[in-house]
Amino acid sequence: MSTYPASNIIVLNQNGTQYTYTIIKEGYYPQNDILCYTSARSCNNTQFKIPDDYLIQTSWGRGSSKHIIQCGIIYIEKIPVFKISFGENFQASVESIHSATKAANAYLQIKKPNTQARLSGVHVFCLNSQKLERERKRKRRSHMLKPFNKLSNSMKTKRVYMFNEQLAVNFTNTAAKYFHSDDCPTLQKICFTVQDKNFQASFGNQNKEKENQRNEAFTKVIDQGPIARDSYRNLAALQPELP
Repeated sequence: MSTYPASNIIVLNQNGTQYTYTIIKEGYYPQNDILCYTSARSCNNTQFKIPDDYLIQTSWGRGSSKHIIQCGIIYIEKIPVFKISFGENFQASVESIHSATKAANAYLQIKKPNTQARLSGVHVFCLNSQKLERERKRKRRSHMLKPFNKLSNSMKTKRVYMFNEQLAVNFTNTAAKYFHSDDCPTLQKICFTVQDKNFQASFGNQNKEKENQRNEAFTKVIDQGPIARDSYRNLAALQPELP
């Protein structure tokens, strides 16, 4: 079973063929006005995002039919170039600016001239891996988010508030899967820690109003600048978890 990204190897069964992928460079998705997609005709009418700065080693088959190649994608002037390297030390190569499938079948024609077999570029380049998709998205989000200790005090409060709001939505959606509507499951309170700082949130309409008032007061105090003794006492009154 694949455990990417803990292991850089992904094994997928693609249309009855087992492919083993070694991820050399995971790549990333360019900004939306540059990002390209595979053709809808290439894989069950599904389109997949095409990453940039991407390099993997792909292998499939057995014995004399064993294939070991390297597949790379790089955007040049906003156009993805698909490259397959093969042979001794991967010195031979084919490229296509049209699609991964054209590159894959150009390689196959060199290895097996006049063959009637066809390869899927999506499968050969592992463009349909959900694990790679999730990891690229996760890293993109982490790059967009500043670490908590780099935020201003007001932004810390805002992020915690938005986090609490999302947890409340997740609770509602998850509760609907496990409880009858007559059960009326209610989220009352959560406690969590971020960088050794304790946070507590109460839920419910009445609690939410009080929580908003407390957050506003909390923000006003911490935005006053360096926290002096009197300011800290005010904070402690608003946030009982403070030491």
